[in-house]
Amino acid sequence: MKILVLDTATEIGGFALVEGEQLLAQAQIRVAKSHSGSLWKELFFLLEQAGLDLKDVDLYAVTIGPGSFTGLRIGLATVKGLALAGGKPVVGVSTLEALAHNFLFCPYLICPMIDAKKKEIFCAFYRHDAETGMVQVGEQRHVKPEALLKEIREPVLLAGSGALLYAPLLKDGLGDLALFPEPHLHLVSPFVLGALAFRRYREGLPSTTDELRPLYIRPADAELKSKVAEDRSFHEPSNPKSYRFTSLRDGIEVKKRLEKKDHG
Repeated sequence: MKILVLDTATEIGGFALVEGEQLLAQAQIRVAKSHSGSLWKELFFLLEQAGLDLKDVDLYAVTIGPGSFTGLRIGLATVKGLALAGGKPVVGVSTLEALAHNFLFCPYLICPMIDAKKKEIFCAFYRHDAETGMVQVGEQRHVKPEALLKEIREPVLLAGSGALLYAPLLKDGLGDLALFPEPHLHLVSPFVLGALAFRRYREGLPSTTDELRPLYIRPADAELKSKVAEDRSFHEPSNPKSYRFTSLRDGIEVKKRLEKKDHG
């Protein structure tokens, strides 16, 4: 099974092609403003390097949040459009869960955290269990890092953009209880994301495009920005390989155009 993986939840986007549990190709890129400018270039580059085409993809995997509202919207709309056009299943994975899976078999409490702006972080606690795997402890939420410090009474592995941004505060507040991984482990791994999606597919947990929903955590911000972006129209560049989606409606339009192209 060939899986196309897309992560646009943070400023560092991730893309991968995974076949079962084998990595075929992977790329990560930091963007200054929006993933829309580089997304299609990266996706088609990976497909070309692997000698594949979109029609060869069997399953799509995407981070559903938390993260940047704009980034999540771009990633989800793109995957929804592709899955709808190809009639393929999709699997959505929490950004925090994917980040926590960088630390399988870690004996400590794990706290992935993502910068949520407004001096807050998106975070959750996880523990790895030898029998059940990675287990979330409590809810995914947004909180000020100072408030989170009051909840921690044991060694904890802190990872993600939030951990990097607030490292001085976390070290000062937790002392020896604060543990930090190597720099590359602060990023969501597209390969890990693909492996999680493959596992869920085997467990019978894929989603339809209608079922795929973003996990914003701060709904007030999302609702406000959604109203502003609601009436954006579909944009089709001169290069047919660089479709951009801004909504599921765009995916339907792409499906029609691809079908028209395929029939001559």
